[in-house]
Amino acid sequence: MVETIERIEKCEKHSIEYTASVMVFRDREIITECPECQKEANQKVIADELAEQKLHERRLLAIDFERSGIPPRYTTRNFDNFRATTDEQKKAWRMAKDYAETISEKMQSGAGLILAGKPGTGKTHLACAVANHYMHKGGNALFITVTAMIRRIRETYQKGSNKTEQQAINELRNVDLLIIDEIGVQKGSESEEHLLFEVINERYNHFRPTILISNLNAQEIKKFIGERALDRMREGGGKFVSFDWDSYRSNVAGDDQLPNADQALYQSSNVVHVNDGWGGKRI
Repeated sequence: MVETIERIEKCEKHSIEYTASVMVFRDREIITECPECQKEANQKVIADELAEQKLHERRLLAIDFERSGIPPRYTTRNFDNFRATTDEQKKAWRMAKDYAETISEKMQSGAGLILAGKPGTGKTHLACAVANHYMHKGGNALFITVTAMIRRIRETYQKGSNKTEQQAINELRNVDLLIIDEIGVQKGSESEEHLLFEVINERYNHFRPTILISNLNAQEIKKFIGERALDRMREGGGKFVSFDWDSYRSNVAGDDQLPNADQALYQSSNVVHVNDGWGGKRI
């Protein structure tokens, strides 16, 4: 027979007395813990559950990164380890960071972003920083070169393909954030221009933001993607950022050399005007 009684017990750990419930069964007693011990136990359960949840989220994020197509070299690139030393670099950093921080608004407008200029100047770093920021917020992104994108669509023309051209385009359309790299390395044929326009136009019609990366200038980009696609990228407040400085690769900060320019960049003295690439307008 089990008997339950109440009596005053003392918790040696917390040096307090409390009214404990005591279950007596034969010659054994089960005594309830003091309120402080119970509180600590509950907190540990909650902490363990949160730790497990975070581990699960990290695993899911790792899967998202693998699916995103972001090159392994760039999965850790963010706005903190981009070293902006010149006014032009600071401007590019600020515009990319603003784009990332207002990405939810871009989902309402579909506003695009074009990062164009010399090789090795940090275009891919900042584009992936935008994607990494968004993915850590729970969104999804896809990084793909223009040649790989066109090849993916053209594979649907092969006999035995299990999807149509439109289905392939829809897959590219449905990604929250699409980054298309190496604009200008394609042959520049009418067929390629048409497919690129179809992807950009589909995303424009569904308010999906697109980032283009190119080593070309604005006029050369227009030649490869066409006026209509460029016009879609302009809509909704799209931005064109020129990267006119020398190779950026030596400007990637190490873990012990992170920049501290975040606050300073938003002071009016540090905001510079650069050509936005849209016919010479100022931004």
